[in-house]
Amino acid sequence: MTSCRACGREIGAATICPYCGANNRGLEIAGSGSWVTPRFERVNFSAAHAIVALNVLVFLLMTLSGASWLNPTREQLLRWGANWGPLSLGTQPWRILTSNYVHVGIIHLAFNMWCLWNLGQLAERILGRLNFVMLYTFCGLAGSLASLWWHPIVVGAGASGAIFGLAGASIAVFYLGHLPIARSAIQGTMRSLLVFVGYNLLFGLTPGIDNSAHIGGLVAGLGMGAALSKHILVTPEVRRAWAGITWIVMVVALLLANHAIRRMYPQMPLLANPQVIATQQLVVAKRALQQRRLDDAIAALQNVIEEAPRAPEPRYLLGEAYLMQRQPDKAITAFQEALKLDPEYAQAEAGLGSAYLAKDMKLEAEQAFKRAAELGYDGN
Repeated sequence: MTSCRACGREIGAATICPYCGANNRGLEIAGSGSWVTPRFERVNFSAAHAIVALNVLVFLLMTLSGASWLNPTREQLLRWGANWGPLSLGTQPWRILTSNYVHVGIIHLAFNMWCLWNLGQLAERILGRLNFVMLYTFCGLAGSLASLWWHPIVVGAGASGAIFGLAGASIAVFYLGHLPIARSAIQGTMRSLLVFVGYNLLFGLTPGIDNSAHIGGLVAGLGMGAALSKHILVTPEVRRAWAGITWIVMVVALLLANHAIRRMYPQMPLLANPQVIATQQLVVAKRALQQRRLDDAIAALQNVIEEAPRAPEPRYLLGEAYLMQRQPDKAITAFQEALKLDPEYAQAEAGLGSAYLAKDMKLEAEQAFKRAAELGYDGN
């Protein structure tokens, strides 16, 4: 015999309690340790699967639009809604949400979706579909805000903050919720969840991984899970009322956190100015050139040219980078473009001469060097 999880009365094989109306799908058969799940429940719509599909769809559209499927650039990520302080804390706050559906390459997407597929189904069975969707959304927002607080000028993307939130909520519910599940099953699940969280937080210490988003989502998930756990095995009306209160508190907490972060970085929106971005990227490019990190320098210079297309200096530096890479044809094009923007650019004329020499075009090189000397170039 089974008992209603809400009122405790025996209900036999029924899934809807005739006394309090609670839905008892998935009850443990008393004394057997087995978990009963009606067959028709397996074909029910799963919000976890829908969110996985949405993430995959966004990635496919991003790659079809020209973004790299393995390592998309900063600009490609921002174009599709990634999180970045100058924009997220400025005129585009919606990025705090959309960044949870943008991924930095196929490997990033595959790992996150594998975790979401497994953790999502678990959290959805425990909390219900609507609570699961709200939990996923709020924990993703919390992860994005934590990322902005910790390193606002780093571009962030991915569902990991929301996924850590699912893990945190599941831990809190299994620990505090007194679910009608065999103790051995709870212990095994808790062990798996704790290993997942611990391992991924440790792995998140490696460069390039946004552990702040992980921690932000985890803390939000633990809080929401703790709030919801005491009201899982109650009547539907009480459960819905308490869930609504939990959502309202979470919205207020996120709004306060967003306000506090904006006050911490009042000048952050100014960095979204194209000229400021170009200046920052130019500094990065020059440093990379000095260190002979030519691929990084070229990528940064291309970003500068995109932000400041009328500036001749980044085109000249791009020509120098191509020369160092022994690509004289690309160097010639870059130097010529710099000279179109500034015909009196002596260094670009000298660079053009060097590129011609690299192609053994001696006459053209001589003319370019002569023109550079006339413009005052002294070899420095």
